Amino acid sequence: MKKRFPTSLCRWIGLAILVATLFSISAGHGLAQDPTATPTTTSPLATPTLTLTPTLSPTTTSTPGPTPTPSPTPPPWSILGYHTVLPGETLYCIARAYGVDPYAIATQNGILNPNVIHAGQVLAIPNVPRVLPPGPVCPRQFNGGTPTPPGCRWYHTIVWGENLYRISLRYGVSMWAIAEVNHILNLNYIRAGDVLCIP
Repeated sequence: MKKRFPTSLCRWIGLAILVATLFSISAGHGLAQDPTATPTTTSPLATPTLTLTPTLSPTTTSTPGPTPTPSPTPPPWSILGYHTVLPGETLYCIARAYGVDPYAIATQNGILNPNVIHAGQVLAIPNVPRVLPPGPVCPRQFNGGTPTPPGCRWYHTIVWGENLYRISLRYGVSMWAIAEVNHILNLNYIRAGDVLCIP
């Protein structure tokens, strides 16, 4: 039968090993004191005295000039015409009627929330063409112009394995702009062999 050490003895041995280990670590890092070292006395240092010399600092006065007020810059598009909002109309059905971007209408008319327009409100319809998904279409109130799509700077024939994102990176044009000009509703679906207009 195996003889066991008492638990208290094991604890004391473990504590002694821990103390010895810590002492040897501290001695290796110069933390232990040298028993033969003799204290040295140093003479007190001279106390520095502070002498204040008053000096005059030049005073500067500045006169505030007129603060420049930024003038709002008008959007870079032309206006096709004006539409008076009728009860029940939304910005999106108005945009579908004229084939323009609803967000451009909102920007042109200072509308912060495109979901909130009021009957009787007169909206300037900008020349920013956009193909919108199917939905309600409001009746047109003017025939003064049709949105003109931007011209094509390049034409790109789609090769197998390409996607709209890679094509947009190649030409430095937003994939949304390419999709808009080419009437692509699903950005993930393009076919090899099709020719894209790159605005």
